[in-house]
Amino acid sequence: MRATTTTGLPTTQAFVLAGGQGQRLFPLTATRAKPALSFGGTSRIIDFTLSNCLRSKLDRVAVLTQYQHDDLASYVHQRWSGLSCRPPANGKRYRGTADAVFQNLPVIHEATPDHVLILSGDHIYEMDYRHLIARHIDTDADLTISAIEHPVKDATRFGVIEVDESFRVTGFQEKPSVPRSMPFRPDRALISMGIYVFKTDVLIRALLANCDSEFGYDFGHNVIPSLIHTHSVHAHDFRDEAHDTPRYWRDIGTIDSYYAANMDVLRGQAPLNPPPVQLHASVCGSSHVSHSVISSAVRVEQDALVANSILMPGVRIGRGAQIRNAIIGQGVQIPADFRTGWDIQQDRKHYTVSPNGVVVVDETPKVRQPVVVRFQLGRLGRTRGARNRSMNIA
Repeated sequence: MRATTTTGLPTTQAFVLAGGQGQRLFPLTATRAKPALSFGGTSRIIDFTLSNCLRSKLDRVAVLTQYQHDDLASYVHQRWSGLSCRPPANGKRYRGTADAVFQNLPVIHEATPDHVLILSGDHIYEMDYRHLIARHIDTDADLTISAIEHPVKDATRFGVIEVDESFRVTGFQEKPSVPRSMPFRPDRALISMGIYVFKTDVLIRALLANCDSEFGYDFGHNVIPSLIHTHSVHAHDFRDEAHDTPRYWRDIGTIDSYYAANMDVLRGQAPLNPPPVQLHASVCGSSHVSHSVISSAVRVEQDALVANSILMPGVRIGRGAQIRNAIIGQGVQIPADFRTGWDIQQDRKHYTVSPNGVVVVDETPKVRQPVVVRFQLGRLGRTRGARNRSMNIA
């Protein structure tokens, strides 16, 4: 059976790859997996992919976990009832993205789906996967890769796709040092979003040829290049047709990309689409909080200043503290009169500072010499509960 609309699609098994350690996000990922990181004040990163699955009415979704499995699995079970989290079998590890699916082939054999959808658990975007699956079926592709335009100068961190005029894939470079640009758009590259739809039999054969034979264990480095010249591989352009622009999509791979995507939420540019949760935070009246993400169970004490920052769940900002251009890690207790984000060279002696100057305070600071000068500002803060929106007090 072939479908040409987004309804009545053949059966699809979805796998969400959520086992990565996220080393480039260290120290935020020192004690939790990247998909489990707080985002936007009310969500975690993995919520976006799982919300997309819910929106797309996918009823067969397995989350493949590894690093800090217990923490992530506990969260998924609490907020997304009915989903299964599958770590590697006892004594094993997932050796790569393809190997994670290979080790879960019994799920595919039991479900016998027509197609398999592979998703990443660490991206921020809104998508109805039914459109992607419908295009995959309409083109009779063996593999369809969801793709998006990206500045070519910043494409070295991604898989870069080459296509012909019908968007059939003719080449693939995984994290190339010199990315190839799109035809007629020399400043833009077409990059993989890490979202793949396979015909089930094609995927099984490819996993056996790569993982079972120990040829390779990664979709980008091994499986996709092995299929391009022997199978029908197409790209799906993730684009806003009405405005002829790429849709919003962010890969949360670094401190700076994590910080920037949170700031996009405050500007109303990023989606904040997972199911709403109640946010309880307390900001004392004589403090000043501006353009900042405030998460649940945060308390900002009197005379404190917080600007252009992310306060993760359970943070307490002490009286008179001054926080700017910073990420304060979950549960960190900032002492009174503490100051960060004003002297980057000094901050680097004690904390991680990103290339763009974002300071990450991931543990409660030791009390140091108090700051003598305080800023006295108007009564702009207040205690409130917010629903499905980051607190942005200016």
